[in-house]
Amino acid sequence: MSDVSSRYYSATRFMDQLAVTGRVLTAMMLRETKTRFGRSKFGYLWALVEPAAYVAIFVVVRNVSQEHIPFGQDLALFIVSGMLTFRMFSAITTRGLSAITANKALLAYPPVKPLDVIAARLLLEVLTMYVIWLIFLSILSLTAENKIIVDYARFVEAMAGMTFLCVGIGTFNGAICVIFPSWERVWSILRLPLLVISGIFYVPVQMPPFMQSIIWWNPVLHCVEWIRTATYMTYEPMLSIPYVLTIGSVALCLGLILERAYRYKSFA
Repeated sequence: MSDVSSRYYSATRFMDQLAVTGRVLTAMMLRETKTRFGRSKFGYLWALVEPAAYVAIFVVVRNVSQEHIPFGQDLALFIVSGMLTFRMFSAITTRGLSAITANKALLAYPPVKPLDVIAARLLLEVLTMYVIWLIFLSILSLTAENKIIVDYARFVEAMAGMTFLCVGIGTFNGAICVIFPSWERVWSILRLPLLVISGIFYVPVQMPPFMQSIIWWNPVLHCVEWIRTATYMTYEPMLSIPYVLTIGSVALCLGLILERAYRYKSFA
C-alpha cells in the first residue's frame, strides 16, 4: 500500500471512529436526560428551579439581616456571580463521580467506552448550567439598573476557563471512583468547606492576609473572582488564571491516565 493510500485509509478510519463516537455521545446524553430528568418536561425544569431557590434563599437572608452589600450596589448580582459559579463547579464535578460505576451495563457494548460515559454526563451538565446562567443573567438584566456584564469578552473567557476546570476535575472524579469507590463520600465532605472559602459572600482581598494565604489555594475562588471581573468594572480580584488552567489540566491528564490504565476494571 502506497503512502498516499495509507494516509487516506487512516484518515477515513479516523472519521468513521469520530462519527461512531458522536453517535454514542448523543445516545448517552439522551439516556442521561431521561434517567435524570424523567420523561416529563417538569423534570428538567426542576434542574433550573433548584439553583434559583438556593440563590433566592441567600439573598432573602442577607436582606432580612440587613447586612451591607460586600461590593457594588446590587446584592443579587454579587450573590449570583458567586453562587452560580460554585453551583456549576459542584454540579459538573459531582456528576462525574458515578459516571462509570453507574453505567457498567452499557460498557458491555463494544462502541461504548468508559470515557464516553463520563463525557456524556459532563457535557449534559455543562449545557444545563449554561442555560441556568443565561436565565439568571437575563432576569438580572431586566431588574437591575446598571449593566450586568461590563466585559463580555472577559465573561466568555471566564466561563470557558471555569468549564475546563470543571470538566478536568469531573473526568478525574469519574476515573478515580472506579479505583477508590469511597472517593464519592470524600468528595461530598469536601464540598462544604469549598462553599465557605470560595468568596461567595465576601470580597477575598478584604480578608486578613492569613485567610488569604489559605483560600488562595481553592481554584473555585479564582473562578468566582474571574467572573466578577467581568461583572464589575472596578473589582479588585484575587485571581490567578494560570492556576485555574493548571489545576484543570493536571486533573484532566490524571483522569485520562487513570481511565486508560484501569479501563477494563470497569467491567469487574
